[in-house]
Amino acid sequence: MTICPSNDFQDFPSDPVIFQIQRIEIFVIPALAIDANGYRVCLRISSSRGYGWSEIFVDDSEISFDLQDWEHQLATFIGPFSIHSLTEQISSHLQQSTFYDQRAVYLFTNALHQVNFLPDSEINSEVDEELILRRRAIAYLSVH
Repeated sequence: MTICPSNDFQDFPSDPVIFQIQRIEIFVIPALAIDANGYRVCLRISSSRGYGWSEIFVDDSEISFDLQDWEHQLATFIGPFSIHSLTEQISSHLQQSTFYDQRAVYLFTNALHQVNFLPDSEINSEVDEELILRRRAIAYLSVH
């Protein structure tokens, strides 16, 4: 049996991939489950490479989070970035954050994993769920 190294990455660009994060949205939606007293907190990233999505559940008994604080933190992620500079910025945020502050960065990071960073001819089409989410949301934040 012969094993040959893969050449799949030979066309990978040597220049850093630059992409633009255009908008970060937060939707706070009451949980629908009968046994769940709380809220779904959903974050959506709109970027030049498509969309990313993440969500967490916040229990009713939990101390409420401050969307203004989240807006302040997430605003630093709007604009053009290389993957390297964005990774450094996320790391810096996590080192300086408290537990509650980290949830905004955690949601952002999870949504970021869904964005397609490699160049290709197709960018994800826009998701038509924004109107539905806005109707159900008890709080909404848009950072752009």
